[in-house]
Amino acid sequence: MSCQEIFVSSMTPTGITCYIVKASYFSSNHTPLTGEKRKTAEASKQKAMEILRDALKKKDRVLLEEPQDLVFGDSRHPKFWMERHAILTEELVRGLISELEVVKFMEDRTNEKWVAYVYPMTGDKTVYLCKPFWELSTDLRENSQPGTLIHEASHFLGTHDITYSKESIYVACRGKLVKSKSDPSAPDLKPLAKAVLNANNIKYEFEITLNHKGRYENGRYSCCGEKAENSVCESAVPEEFLACNFRDSSLGKTINEVVQSLLRARDRLQKHFHELRETADAIDTVHKRATIANVAGGAVGIAGGITTIAGVCLAPFTFGASLSLSLVGLAASTAGGLTSAVATTTDMVASKAKKETVEKLLQECQAELGNIKKDTEIICEHIQCLESYGNSDFMFPFAQIGAGAGRAALNIPKMVKAGQLLANAGKVARFAGAATRILTAVTLGLDVFFVAKDSAELHNGAKTELAANIREAVNEMEQVIGEVNEMCTALTASTQK
Repeated sequence: MSCQEIFVSSMTPTGITCYIVKASYFSSNHTPLTGEKRKTAEASKQKAMEILRDALKKKDRVLLEEPQDLVFGDSRHPKFWMERHAILTEELVRGLISELEVVKFMEDRTNEKWVAYVYPMTGDKTVYLCKPFWELSTDLRENSQPGTLIHEASHFLGTHDITYSKESIYVACRGKLVKSKSDPSAPDLKPLAKAVLNANNIKYEFEITLNHKGRYENGRYSCCGEKAENSVCESAVPEEFLACNFRDSSLGKTINEVVQSLLRARDRLQKHFHELRETADAIDTVHKRATIANVAGGAVGIAGGITTIAGVCLAPFTFGASLSLSLVGLAASTAGGLTSAVATTTDMVASKAKKETVEKLLQECQAELGNIKKDTEIICEHIQCLESYGNSDFMFPFAQIGAGAGRAALNIPKMVKAGQLLANAGKVARFAGAATRILTAVTLGLDVFFVAKDSAELHNGAKTELAANIREAVNEMEQVIGEVNEMCTALTASTQK
């Protein structure tokens, strides 16, 4: 004898109650099914698997995707929100089929209150059927044999018996959105937990939500025209529930995930600012020195030229002795020209090297600005999709944003109104777009910023146009960072004013 944890379905006057008990395991209580009972159990198992397989065939209509966002608020279009009992995903349905395929049956003839039970912790895929089980409907309906077997099989996938009440949730956009029926300022997430973890919720999803409401007559259901008797009803899902564009758009991530992605792009972008400013300063320094060299070289060249001319003019009177003066002048003039040429070449080579560095940095900055703009546009699309269903007062819960690194702190989420988030995100997107245009202009114009040509630039501080444009681009990107930070501040602050 050993103590076991048993997941029990028990019949009560109000329906089937589910709970967990600690009980002694007596092998003598369990006997193999025989005769009609064995046929009945196997037939109910077959019906349950046919219903599950039919749900897979109709997955695009009747199954849900993993919840991506929790949304709090109502819509003036009631069908936008569909009442469901469980988050019924393709993965879950496939798991139920796999478990039922290997399920074995035993009978417990001594227990007259329990309907069925399993020992999920032992790895034994046996469903123990008690006397009340045989009194349930063999067709799918509330408190049926196929529904009970689906319930018991779900325990092998990790569900629990949290409650036997018919608690439901409201979902939208093929399950992408889940909302609470409670006060948005104090949301109750317990119904969602039960929709995911409670075995009876899965049972009710098939027995109530997706079950046919019409009669099966003349080889088809009157509600939807389905010919397969053991099936789910496509017409149970309203068209409005399927019309939302979340599935086929870029809205595969939650708004919280998009915000975190945006913050990571912000941090990567910000890391480039110091290097860009250093590059601009280096360009100014090299250009300034080259300008000084150009001026000095030009002065020497002029003096050498005058000396050369004087030597040539005096040659007839000095019997050629003045030609030595001309040679000295020529050398001086040549040296001055070389000084100027070397300075110009140094400026050009240095500017080209910096140009390549700047181009690389600007490309990385443009990529991060593109990420920021894309993320904020996704946020806007999320909210605009909701607003198209008649309410601008939807609210989203946001985990408080960790300082500096763009990570979410583990604490109570703040409720943020969709309208405020939309305004913040739209502003970020506009600033990111403007900064991107400036960066593009800088990149296209790099070739004209190569060489300093005269002493006028030295007089003006030798500020190259390239360096000035780089600094302007950094300033614009800092404004984008500021807008992102302002949005994050709004997300972490309470909006219930």
